[in-house]
Amino acid sequence: MAEIPIPETGGEPNSASRGTGQFGVALEPQVARICVYALFVGLVAGLVAEGLLELIYLFTNIFFYGRFSFAVSSPAHSHLGLWIILIPAAGGLLVGFMVEAWEPTLKGHGIPEAMEAVLFGQSRMRMRVAILKPLATAFAIGTGGPFGAEGPIIQTGAALGSLFGQAAGLTPYYRRVLLASGAAAGMAATFTAPLAGILVAVELLLFELRARSFIPVAIAAAAATGVRIHFSGWAPLFPTPAFRLTGMRELWLFALLGLLMGAVGIAMIRTLSWLEDFFDHLPIRRRLIWSPVLGALILGLLGYFQPQVLGTSYDTIRAMLNDRLSAGRLVGISIAKFWALVISLGSGTTGGVFAPSLVVGGGLGAAFAMAARHLFPSVISDPAFYALAAMAAVFGGIARAPFTSIVFLFELSHNPNALLPLIVCVMLSDGSVRLFNRESIMTIKLVKRGLIVLQDYSVPVFLRARIDQAMRTRFRVVQAGDDLRSTLESLTPADSPLVPIVDENGELLGIVEHRDLLRTEPPDHRFTMRELASQDFVLALPADSVDRVHRDMMLKHTENIVVVPASGPRKPIGIARAIDILELRRWLLEEETPQRGAAVKRS
Repeated sequence: MAEIPIPETGGEPNSASRGTGQFGVALEPQVARICVYALFVGLVAGLVAEGLLELIYLFTNIFFYGRFSFAVSSPAHSHLGLWIILIPAAGGLLVGFMVEAWEPTLKGHGIPEAMEAVLFGQSRMRMRVAILKPLATAFAIGTGGPFGAEGPIIQTGAALGSLFGQAAGLTPYYRRVLLASGAAAGMAATFTAPLAGILVAVELLLFELRARSFIPVAIAAAAATGVRIHFSGWAPLFPTPAFRLTGMRELWLFALLGLLMGAVGIAMIRTLSWLEDFFDHLPIRRRLIWSPVLGALILGLLGYFQPQVLGTSYDTIRAMLNDRLSAGRLVGISIAKFWALVISLGSGTTGGVFAPSLVVGGGLGAAFAMAARHLFPSVISDPAFYALAAMAAVFGGIARAPFTSIVFLFELSHNPNALLPLIVCVMLSDGSVRLFNRESIMTIKLVKRGLIVLQDYSVPVFLRARIDQAMRTRFRVVQAGDDLRSTLESLTPADSPLVPIVDENGELLGIVEHRDLLRTEPPDHRFTMRELASQDFVLALPADSVDRVHRDMMLKHTENIVVVPASGPRKPIGIARAIDILELRRWLLEEETPQRGAAVKRS
């Protein structure tokens, strides 16, 4: 392993703290280079997204209509009769073979694999993921798989960003930034939704909101959206009418809808988790191949009776958002899509969960509004409005990505009046799912592998605190000219374990640790403290962040900190050790659990 260069932090505080210049303090200069890389990744990911969509349409036309064409088509309008049951099985067989023979991470909807690469794999993804994931997805959806293209496109874009970062020799952190940039570009290019693409990266991959990461991500999302507009124009993928609330009383119905969609989200997560375990433990040989085939046969049966569940169902989403379906049709399609999704995904094939969750939520939301209209005819505005809110609520709850859901459906509707109901509905759905379900649909697979994944993030206490909030101000100082014997005789157990050594003017020369003094055998001749002083410490200024000081400690492999004034003579005004920094965790105890915090403080 390459040796990390260690700066000489024992003698100089960092230049940013001294205020000698502002360039590169708030944003590292190398971010400019990363932005150029992200622009390239965004353009390529946008092209890949367009290519995958075209490939899906090609396979749909081949398998369901027997023609070689890239025209937009849906399996729901084919007239194959009973043959429609066997076509998904062909796709399941192809995908299962690719999973077993070439790449196990093709299995699933893509985002968990990207999360695993970020959190546990130093943001490294393999070339074959970028090549095989689009192909496997095109086979799965083109043969009727009930998925959206967005999840695999996100994983493919993430793989492209990771590969570019590896080729450029970037650090794991900046590989993560490019991986997230590729993922954001994939989402943005699929739906012409750049803001949703950015938030997908933030909520599901970056787990932070810092300028050095979200600026490149935003550039990539914008570039990919430009590619999408170049090929498809500005027209939204799901055009909607202009929705408007009848009044503030209607928000209560959106709140109730949010709770109901939360229950749907909980059912989806738990059912999918159970089915994954069921298919993973089937007593059959070559399970990775035959489990997707079995799931696809069940999908074919569902598709025979409810053809709208096959494929991406984008046309069904458009119908729901324009109030073109009856209540019975809406409920039937949503229930069938729910089971088509969890069975197909649980059996081990590949595809995205975003579009299917829109169908599940949209149908139930519109049907809810139609039923409520009989009770409150003057309150209900438009059932399609409820379909829009329920779509966002289901995905926001199952993915634990509420802001992505709100912004995405807002971008789809192009309607500012939709924003308030979206917030109410999505947040109540997300809150209820979190209350009753520990994991999201994105993390259940990772948790089963023994990995710890937290989708919540906050500013760490180390970034919020300055070193003068952790340092000790009561400590003993020893003159450099003092001899060792007299120093040992004057020490008491109450003295701090770290003793600064100063010259006749009180300026810092070095330190000595209490334990080193006690281990030293006094020689016969006069041995001064100047000879014993060491530079095993980090020098800090009072306003330095604990995070930056802690980083310097890690690089120098020391536990000791001496704090000196920002100007004037370098006289020690505080000392700290690693244990003092860990004590900052008390802040969290006192902020989040007042009773426990009080008990800890008393102890």
